[in-house]
Formats: sequence, C-alpha cells, structure tokens
Amino acid sequence: MEHKIKRDLQLINLVSDFESKFEQGNIDYVEEKTIYQLIEYYESEFQIEKAMEVVDVALEQFPYRSDFYLIKARLFLADNKIDQCLSQLKDAENVAPYEKEISLLRIKAHCVRKNTKDAKVILDDLKASCLDGDLIDYYIAESYFFEASKEYKAMYNSLKSALKIDSGNAEALERFWVAVDLSREYENSIAFHKAIIDENPYNHLAWYNLGLSYSFNWEYDKAIEALEYSFIINPSFELGYLECAEICLQEGKVKKALEIYIDANNRFGPECDFMVNIASCYLQLEKIAEAKMTLLKALRIEAHNEEIYFLLGESYAKSGSWYSAINAYLKAIDIDDSREEFFLSLAKAYVQVEDYNKATINFHKATKVCMEDSLYWREYACFVIRLGLYDEALQILDEADEHTFGADLLYCRAITLFFMKRKKEGLEILTEAFEEDFAMHRLIFELAPELEVDKDINSIIRYYQREFGDC
Repeated sequence: MEHKIKRDLQLINLVSDFESKFEQGNIDYVEEKTIYQLIEYYESEFQIEKAMEVVDVALEQFPYRSDFYLIKARLFLADNKIDQCLSQLKDAENVAPYEKEISLLRIKAHCVRKNTKDAKVILDDLKASCLDGDLIDYYIAESYFFEASKEYKAMYNSLKSALKIDSGNAEALERFWVAVDLSREYENSIAFHKAIIDENPYNHLAWYNLGLSYSFNWEYDKAIEALEYSFIINPSFELGYLECAEICLQEGKVKKALEIYIDANNRFGPECDFMVNIASCYLQLEKIAEAKMTLLKALRIEAHNEEIYFLLGESYAKSGSWYSAINAYLKAIDIDDSREEFFLSLAKAYVQVEDYNKATINFHKATKVCMEDSLYWREYACFVIRLGLYDEALQILDEADEHTFGADLLYCRAITLFFMKRKKEGLEILTEAFEEDFAMHRLIFELAPELEVDKDINSIIRYYQREFGDC
C-alpha cells in the first residue's frame, strides 16, 4: 500500500509539473517514459484533450516515431473524431507504411462510421497477409466489422476465436461482453467463461464477464459472487465494484452494497459518486446521521452536485426537518430542473408544512417533467383527493389519460367517484382496476379507510382474492 501511495504521488507530481510547464509554454524536453505515463494517466481520467497535448509534445520531440501518430489516431477515434483519426493514420503511414496497427485502426474507424464497405476491403487485405501470430488482432478487427453490420452472432464467434488463442487479451474480453449482450448468448457465455477461468482462475475480466452473464440469466447470487472475484483478484478494477454493488442493491442486499461502496471509495476516492451511493445506502438502512455526514463531506469535494442536495433533502425529510429538506430540494432543482423526483419530493415536503399552493405547483411540475409515468399523476391526484377537491382530481386524471395509463390511476378515479357519491361508476372503474392489477388494491384503503367496511367493495375484493390469491 505504501508503495502504491508513493507511486501515485510521483504520478501526480509528474502531471502537475507537465501542466504547469505546458501552460507557461516552457516545455523543453520530456522523457519518453514520462510521456507514456502522462498519456496513460489522462486516458484513465477520460481527459482526451490533455492526452492530445502530451502526444503533440511527443511528436515535436520524436517526429519519426509512428507510435505517437497511432496513439493520436486512437485518441481521435475514442473521441469519435473519425476524419481526424483517418488523417492521422495517413501521417502514420508516411512514417511506417507497413505498420499493421494502421490497418486495424482504419477498420475500427470505418466501422464506427458504419462504412462497412471500406472496412471489408481492408479486412480482406489484412486476412490475406495475416500470419498465425496476427490472428487474434484479425479476429478482433473482424468483430468490429460484424458489429457495424449488425451480425451479432458472427461478432460473438469472432471474439470467441480470439479468446481461444489468448484468453487474457483485454480488448477481446471487453468486446466479448458487448457481443454476448448484443447476441443474447448469456448461457453460452457462462459456459465459455467458466472454461477460461478453469484455465486461469486469476483472469479478473473473465470473472467480470461471467458475473454479468449470470446477472442477465437471472442468477443473481452467482453474479454477485463472480463479480466479487473480479475485484478481489484485481483490487484496481473499479467496474467490478460498481456492477457488484448495483446487483446487491437490486436484490435488496443493501448492507453488502454499502460495504462495497465504502471499500471502493477508500481505494479510489474520495469520490462524489461513491459517497452519494454510500449515503443512499445509509438512508435505506435508516442511518440518517451517517448519511448526512457522508453528504456534507461530499459537498466539500463537489459543491455543485444536484444528487448530493437531493439526498440531503431526503435525509432531512426522514428526520422530520421539513424546512431544511425544502431548502435542500430547492438547491438540487436550481442545479438540475429536469428531474421529476426532485419536484415530487419538494411537493411532499410542502404538504408537510401545509403550504398547499406550493405543493400543488410542484406536483404539477413533476407531471410535466415526466408525463409518461403514472406515479407522478397518481401522487398529484392523491394529494388533491385528500384535500377533498374531487372535481380537480378528475381533471388531473383526465389529463393523465392523455399521456399514460396505469392501474393506480384507475384506483384513484374509482375512489374519487366514491367520494362524489357516484358509486355505480366507481364500482365499474374499480373492477377494471382489479383486472389490471389486483395487487394494488390496498391503495383504496390508504386513500379512503372508511371504505374498508363497504359491503360491495369487500364482495368484489373477495371474488378477486379467489381468482388471484390474497395479494
């Protein structure tokens, strides 16, 4: 661990020194080893422009080194700048006309542009001159062609052939999961990756792909176990932590997800994304103080983050500090006013402080941001029903019907009709709601507890309980 910290500090010093000299226009000479370290660092941080700056310095120092032309072409490709990529490859060809990597990158560039005709010409030329040692590169290049052609099973088979040659090839393994997902070959993928792992149990990418395959095959416990192995084997493999924690949350294993996020934040952080996830887990576990503490620490790292303020609002709401919650929600909305859940939570907070006008405004905004989700219309309608504004509730439900559909909206309409003494219509709508989703029938009594003693409603409920069971 001490060695890692020293190495990281050395890298940070290299980066800082380069950036300072670059800004001042004071770069005389950069060692080749340092150039590669800087490029790798900026790529890992997804700072393509910064990586380009380093490559430009390298090309000034080493104008006849094809490596740096190829790196620049690869960076252009990663940034989806295909014309610049192809132009850079021409420059590389002038320096090293027989460099195989030029053809491989050209194939990838044409495939990104869906220009499969030109890609196929280069691919055929590559195949004609391909030696046994180059086969793996050929199969990977072929996979890009098949992906662009939407021949996903062929893509899967190409990458499978590549991995049979070298089961540890990182690009082949990363692309193989894409092929598995596109071709829906999850079961075959499980068997194939298990065979790779039998050959090399320390192949973290194989464990990762196996975990994802289990997940898409609905074998979630096995998925979690496989994904755990991916980051146990390679503690620097951030994706493994993230995918594993996400599936844990999906399966209700919040404590386990929390442990993974804390471990990841200790290793890679402190990072706001991890801290937001940690706080979210604390909230689900009703550990409000821990959630607030984590979020306040996150704010010191990134003060302009809507997710932090939203979760702070949720924390205050859970502890009944409604005005603090409102203040936090408003800050979240100031940063991002396109999140329907922000407006919904704000509306509910205003209800708690009995500011019904502002609650109405924000319930309405939530429905406008996400018209297609019945949840927001239901919450708006339920609020109005509780206020006894039945005509307004029907207007809201009529408007909702223009944009979405849901059994919950049918229940709301039926309840509104009951309150308006239009029982016959209400029973008809209620029957329709039961047919659509009987499991939601408790919504009736949440909104109207007095209906629990209604004989007609109970008679219909008993009938559907015999049909569907007691949900």
